[in-house]
Parts: sequence; C-alpha cells; structure tokens
Amino acid sequence: MRKFKLKFFLVLFSLVLGKLSFAQSSIGTAPKDKVEILGAQNFEYLKTGDRNVSKLIGNVKLKQQQTYMYCDSALIYETENLVEAFSNVRINHNDSVTITGNYLLYNGNTKTAFINGQAKMVDKSMTLSTEQLDYDLTNQYGYYTQGGKIISKENTLTSMLGYYYARKNEFFFKNDVVLTNPEYTMNSDTLLYNTLTKTAFFFGSTKMVSKKDQILCENGWYNTQTDQSQFSKNAIIFTDKKMLQADSMYYDRKNQLGKAFRRIHVYDSIQKVHLYGNAGISNGKTKITYVNGNSAAIKILDQGDSLFLYADTLLVSEKLKKQKQLMKAYHKVRVVKKDFQAICDSLVYEQSDSIMRMFHGPVMWSGVNQIFSDTIFFYITNGKLDSFNLLSDAMIISKERGEHFNQIKGRDMSGTLDSNQLKEIFVSGNGQNIFYAKEDSLNYIGVNVIDCSNMHFRFIKGQMDKAAFITAPDATLYPLDELKPDQLRLKGFKWLESKRPQRVQIQP
Repeated sequence: MRKFKLKFFLVLFSLVLGKLSFAQSSIGTAPKDKVEILGAQNFEYLKTGDRNVSKLIGNVKLKQQQTYMYCDSALIYETENLVEAFSNVRINHNDSVTITGNYLLYNGNTKTAFINGQAKMVDKSMTLSTEQLDYDLTNQYGYYTQGGKIISKENTLTSMLGYYYARKNEFFFKNDVVLTNPEYTMNSDTLLYNTLTKTAFFFGSTKMVSKKDQILCENGWYNTQTDQSQFSKNAIIFTDKKMLQADSMYYDRKNQLGKAFRRIHVYDSIQKVHLYGNAGISNGKTKITYVNGNSAAIKILDQGDSLFLYADTLLVSEKLKKQKQLMKAYHKVRVVKKDFQAICDSLVYEQSDSIMRMFHGPVMWSGVNQIFSDTIFFYITNGKLDSFNLLSDAMIISKERGEHFNQIKGRDMSGTLDSNQLKEIFVSGNGQNIFYAKEDSLNYIGVNVIDCSNMHFRFIKGQMDKAAFITAPDATLYPLDELKPDQLRLKGFKWLESKRPQRVQIQP
C-alpha cells in the first residue's frame, strides 16, 4: 500500500512538473520577450476557452528581461502575454526604478504597467505616491490622473495630473500644482520639474510665497537648489514694504537680488514712492533699487499731492545701519508739481532731513517766476515744499511785458513758498534788482535799477509786493526807452521758459 501511494505521488509530481516546465517554456524561455516564472509557492495551470492561464499563489516572482515583478498572487495569460498581480505588488526595473501597489496589470508585449491602489514609484531622486499609475518601462514614461505626491529631498509636490519622463528626469504637472519647500510654497496651474537640476518651469497663473517675499507671474522658471529664478508675463514681486512689477525679471533669493526689464513699476510704501522705467536692479541686502531708461518717480506728499520726477536713472535707498534713506536722480532730471517745476542734471533727496538737493544747472519755476543758481536746496515740511536755498550766482526772473523782465540777482538767496508760489526772498551779497514800476495795471512809470548787497522781497500770489534794500542801496529810476536792451539784462540772464517741464505719461 505504501509503495502504491509513493508511485501515485511521483506520477502526480511528474505531471505537475511537466506542466510547469511547459508553462515556463511557453511563457519565458522560448521567445525572450515572454514573461518568465521564477517562483511561487503554489502553481495551477488552467484552460478557459481559448485562453491558457497560469495561476500563481504565494511569494510569486516573475521576470521579463531586466524587469522583475513580485506579488502575493498572479494570473498569467499566455496568449496575450498579460500578467495580473494582486497584493504586495512590486516591480523593479533595471535596478533603477521600483514601483509598488495593490494591483498590477502588465502587458509583456508593450512592456506597460497599470498599478492601482496606493501606487508608489521610487527612483534615485524622488518618490511618487498616487492612487493609480500607468508606466511604460521601455520608454520610462509614466503618468497619473487622480492626484499624486512627489517627494524629492526637501521638496514636496502635489497635483491632480502628472507625467514622468525618467530618461529626461522630468515631471510635467497640471491642475492644482503645489510645490512645498521649507523656505517657500509655490502654487501653479501647470509646471515642468527636473529632478536632477531641481528646476521648475511654470506656465499659467503661478504664486510663490515665503517669509521674505511673494511672487506672482504666468511664465518662468525657478531653481529650487540655487534659489535663482526668472519670471515673465504679469510678473510681480512683493518684498517687505516694496513691490516690483515688470514684463520680465530675474531674482536671486539667496542674495536678495532682483533684475527687471521693460515696463517696470516699483512701489516703496515706506517712502511712498512709485518708480517706473525700462530696466532696474533691486538689492535686498544693500536696500538699494536702481531704475533707468525713461525713468519716472512719483513721490506721494500730504493731502493727496504728488511730486513727479523724471530722469535717465533713479536710485532709491532704504535706511540701513548708518546709511541714510534717500532718492537720487541722474541726468536730464525734471521735477513737476502743481504750480512748481524744476530741471537739473542730478538730484538727491534725503528723507532723514527732508532736503531735495539739485546740482549742475538747476532751474525751477514757481508760478510766473524762474529761479536758478549753481545749486538749489529745497526743504520739505509735513509733505509740502516749504523753503529753498540758492547757492552761488542766484537769479530770479519774471516776464513783465514783451522783452521786459523783472530780475533779482545775488551771490546767495533763500526763500519760502506758500502753495508752491514765492512768498519771501532774502538776497545775501552782491544784490542787484531790475524792477518795472507801474502807475497802474497798464501804464509804467519806468524801470528801477538797484544795486544793494542784501535785499528782502515779499510776494503775494507769486507777484512782488514789497521790497526792502538793506545795505547801502544804489537805485536809479530810468524811463523805459532810455536804457538799451543789453542794459536791461543782468549778467547771467537767461530765459528758459521753453525748457519748463510738464507732466508726461508716467509709464515708459
């Protein structure tokens, strides 16, 4: 009886072994693109209709070329060269990519895998987690459509749709894209991310937020490793109390250095200054911002008043340690304010002392009066132009009628303003005055020519009202037709009304 049982067992074992050998031959060892069975605890060979099915249970291990598959159980459809794997599914491809999940449908002909249920893909640079993943092992291309998360060192990225190109080390994400880093968070509509260069390219509405700044744009790239980036299309950067907007810009977060190009707009809410230009640089460490190329600035004063400043180059510096908070303008400087205008080659405004300093040929206009000297200092009090100093070769001119001009000249002058119009003038040293005396509003008495070291003038609504000649005046009243035209011009006279600036379009 024992011999019979032993013989029966040997016959049964040989039959099973024969079927297993046939299955391995037909599935794995004959054509090299067939899936091979490397092992399983239990094997069952089934035939359902025209389909030959191998059922494997327990520690299943399969192989196709350099791809290994592991699971708790599997069905192998020989004719179609398909594999269905269940529970604890794991795929290892070329020892470079590992994919796990609860269910696998693998096509051995196309070498494509569909993984469902807590799918996870791991390579040398990142880990992808999603509910459902399709992967092409030949082209090393995969995608998910039901939301996924990627972790790459310190970066975590989530999106609804994701496409992975392993050969290029690139991910393409779409819909509700969020990239999180310890230093910032990025939200975007569409994003391309390279896992080797750690560079993100974004398309569509994008927002980056950190403790130091906030960035908005619709196109650009950001290197998460170097913290360098470039933005375009409605690009805006908010840093502390400052806003920078331009057609395109480059930003180095580590060095706090920003560069902008075309249609630039910078707003400093601390100094209440708007800057415009075609090219600019903002350094967060030095707290200095340069803007050039048809540059313009608006200094917001009190009571809704504004001072418009135009120049080739503008510089705004915030207060940093001993550094003063100031604004500088270089070349072809123009200042425009209601009832007040000025030009010069360079200008410096320090907020600490509220003084606007104008150098190299400065000229200002207050109402009907033209004022110029080698250097002009303006004093701003409570947001208003309050007073000024004219240093060296100072002169004030107002047109009387035709070629007749009232003139005040001196070594230095100081004055006050009321609603941007002259209120008082003090002349210190080498004073001279040509003044047309009127009998009434139409008729003239003559022209006064006065030499006096120190003089004082008072104005009402920009018109001279009173004059005081303090130190040894020498005055002569001449008939209008007695003096020659050149005698009616003080030395250094120049009428520059044609250069008087007007407010122009702010945006370059």
